[in-house]
Amino acid sequence: MLDIRSNFFEHKIIITASGKTDLAEIKTASENILKSAQKLGPGFVVITDIRGFAPAPEEGRLEIQNTLKELLGLGMAGEIRIIDIQNAVTSNQWQRTSRAIGYTAPEVSSLVEAERLIDELG
Repeated sequence: MLDIRSNFFEHKIIITASGKTDLAEIKTASENILKSAQKLGPGFVVITDIRGFAPAPEEGRLEIQNTLKELLGLGMAGEIRIIDIQNAVTSNQWQRTSRAIGYTAPEVSSLVEAERLIDELG
């Protein structure tokens, strides 16, 4: 399951990913994420909560990579990733994916930590 929420007042997108997904669900989520980013305009932040997310199949990983690349092109200021150290395979997959397009996302263990990091960076 992929849940996308935009906060226009705080200029951010929060993505919560859990369980297993297929390519169709990832593509639909990607479209919604990009629409939200276009509405926010440059300088937005993305918080991605992947604590309960199973590793994506390769075609899904490539879709995620393309979406991250498009988010950078739309002016994403940064991504903060919420991870679970017990779910290292998924964390590593996402970090490899973002590194492939030129950045490494800071990793935290909770939404509170992610919000705090945004405040510190902002």
